[in-house]
Order: sequence, then C-alpha cells, then structure tokens
Amino acid sequence: MIVQGCHYIEEQKKKYLKHTLIWTAIVAVLFGSGLFLVGKRENYFTVIAGVLVLGIALNLSRYIGFRKFKDGKEVSAKILEGMKGSYDLFHSAIIPDAKGTAFFEHIVVTSRSMYFISESSEMIKKYRLCLENKLASKGIPMKSIHFVHVDNEVQIKNLAIKIEKDACYTNEKLGEYTKVINDLLM
Repeated sequence: MIVQGCHYIEEQKKKYLKHTLIWTAIVAVLFGSGLFLVGKRENYFTVIAGVLVLGIALNLSRYIGFRKFKDGKEVSAKILEGMKGSYDLFHSAIIPDAKGTAFFEHIVVTSRSMYFISESSEMIKKYRLCLENKLASKGIPMKSIHFVHVDNEVQIKNLAIKIEKDACYTNEKLGEYTKVINDLLM
C-alpha cells in the first residue's frame, strides 16, 4: 500500500504556498477594511489581523521547510509500486531530528524489515546511526533495518526483487512498523 505518494513534496509545497497566500489575503482585507471603516490604524480589525498573522507564519515556515527538498525519481517510484506482496511504501520521506533533517527517496516497510532507500550515500552515512538508535529504542530489531544506496534503475529493480521476497510474509508487525515510520516523518 502506498502511504505517501511519489509527488508528496511537490503537493506539500503547493498546499502551503496556497495557504500562505490565502492567509495573507485575509489579513490584508481585514486590515484594509479596518483602515477604511474607522479611518485609522488603531482599531479592532488591526488587532484581529495581527493575530491572524500567525496563520501566515505557520504556513510560510512549513513551505520553507519543504522548499529545499525534491521528490525522488518517478521511474524508481513506479518500480517499487509495482512490487507484489504485503508492504507499505513511503516516497519522499523527510525525517527531522535535532542533528538535522534526513531525506530518503523511498522507505519500504514489510512485516520483517524496513528499507531506507537513498540516492545519496552521504545521507545514509550521516543519519544511519541516529535512525538505528531511534528505531531500536522503539523496539525494532537491528537486523530489520536496512539502508540502501541506489544509483540507477537496475539497482532499484534488483532491490525490488529482494523486497518482494521479504514482502511475501504477512503479520501484525507491518502495521506496527508503518506506524513507527509514520511517527518519524515530517
């Protein structure tokens, strides 16, 4: 099952930019209405507009948070989506942490394992230990956590074959593992 679509980041950028513009328009209309109706800036409309600026700040900060990331390759996403078996799939996974923000093009969760797939070996090196510790503290065995660096479609296809073998087993761990990953994501 696809939990997070392959165009997730682009959709989030559009959503938060749209919400920022809507909130900005609302604040501007309120402030302008107060200025027009009362004739001076010191009025209740200005106070309400000032409070509503928080909506602008919230959506703008979310937009800025997503702006530096790009969705993974659609070809890779289609290969992983075409796998057989019981698994959950997260595309464009952003995992914030005090150390920084990890980005994985794909995360595949089966009832036996979690596969963190990235096109950047530096990303894996930098965040591997931190994520292993987080997941281990949530009761995930270390043998179930796999970090995979892929460069091309052939590697993705070979990985998909390996994951399909793992995905043929089904038990309640799939839901538990998916919830753990979902809680980590931004």
